[in-house]
Amino acid sequence: MFFDFAGLYHDPTCPENYGEFPDSTSNRRFQSGTAVPSRISFSRSRPFFPSGFVWLTDCLRKLVSEAVLEKTNRPAEHVDRSPVTVEWITTVGDLKTLAAEWKTLEASVKDRTVFSTFDLLDAWYSNYAGDYGGEPLIGVARREGKLVGVAPLMKRRGCLAKVPLRRAHFATHDAHSGEFLVEDDQPETIRSFVDSLAGRGEFDLICFNGIEPGCPRFNALEEATAPHGWSVQTSNHPNATVDLRDGYESYCQRMSRNFRRTLKRQAERVTDVGTPVVEGVQLTSGVERLESCIDRLFTVTEASYKLKGQRLADIHRGYLGDLARNFAARGMLHLSILSIGGRDAAVVMGIVERCCYYDVTLAYAEEFASLSPGAYLMQHVLSDLATRGVHTLVSHGAHEYKRRWSTSFVPSTRVFLFSRSNCARLSRFIRFGMASVWQKLGSEDP
Repeated sequence: MFFDFAGLYHDPTCPENYGEFPDSTSNRRFQSGTAVPSRISFSRSRPFFPSGFVWLTDCLRKLVSEAVLEKTNRPAEHVDRSPVTVEWITTVGDLKTLAAEWKTLEASVKDRTVFSTFDLLDAWYSNYAGDYGGEPLIGVARREGKLVGVAPLMKRRGCLAKVPLRRAHFATHDAHSGEFLVEDDQPETIRSFVDSLAGRGEFDLICFNGIEPGCPRFNALEEATAPHGWSVQTSNHPNATVDLRDGYESYCQRMSRNFRRTLKRQAERVTDVGTPVVEGVQLTSGVERLESCIDRLFTVTEASYKLKGQRLADIHRGYLGDLARNFAARGMLHLSILSIGGRDAAVVMGIVERCCYYDVTLAYAEEFASLSPGAYLMQHVLSDLATRGVHTLVSHGAHEYKRRWSTSFVPSTRVFLFSRSNCARLSRFIRFGMASVWQKLGSEDP
């Protein structure tokens, strides 16, 4: 079983009922290629938890066409704008008061993904903020009283290169994830957020995702940190992709002959045990079964090899349940359940927006492990997504097993902003200054 969340490219030809923003910016296409993952671990021992959302907006923005970047990131010419003011919200209750304004802003922004939506982040903060996930730190940018930007962050203590640090990062635990929500033509709003954070003097390290070197958003980071003497470092975290633009059958034909033989043999093994049935909530279909499907999601998760029959913690139940309900109401939930011989064997949950599938979680019952029910169900999900006009799936992490079904690995960037504190300098030196040493030793990044 794994918990995962990935972001995809956007195609404006997607039907409107696959999300609420049909006229958003251009096609976003992934390029082929592989890369060696660079792992960053923040030490903090915890019990099992779903890793939440893994935001891949760094991949998305990097692959947007030059025309779209120019259109969405360049400030309007000959327009004098009032200055932006930034305040920081530190309670979930205050977050909820922003719902209407936040949703209005997200509806107007084209250069964004589902990762910055209120419904997604409200589900996460409501269940994980506090002792488990960290303290909320939500930046609110206004111009003449109007909301023009949101920075959904958390602040926590943790370690990088085994050095204790005070750090801020996007919400969702230690996942390589997150996204600013700012107006399309105003990347300098990000500069205001970062300048405010650096000026607080509270942090040794700030981590961001979705910001590629050379783009206006990255330039804004550099401009904000330079006056404070902060240092900027980046690392690569590749992700597996599945290209469904030409349909599921075309995807299968592009894969190896061994892949197709494996699918056939797997289908035979499953049917030998019992009749396979896939059902659930697929966008606007099956919504009347939502609550029962959520219960079945929990049951399969608890039957996995990680939980071994233990009850899934209430905070995880709350998070996954709220997420499913929030996006089922918008026709964006894709929750599929595989039963074999009348017994639930596997479940896959994701969110679809703007013709993109965002992987939330996959789990399988341990008693069916020999049949690889998760892999079997994933192929059915891919087939269904293709028929509904979803063109690409991205799964976070360049894990070796994903090479069996992915069509390519796509690089993505994480940005580290180190302050001038002694612990930040030490951490930066060990992790990045000694990178060549770790490579020669053949060890993972500390």
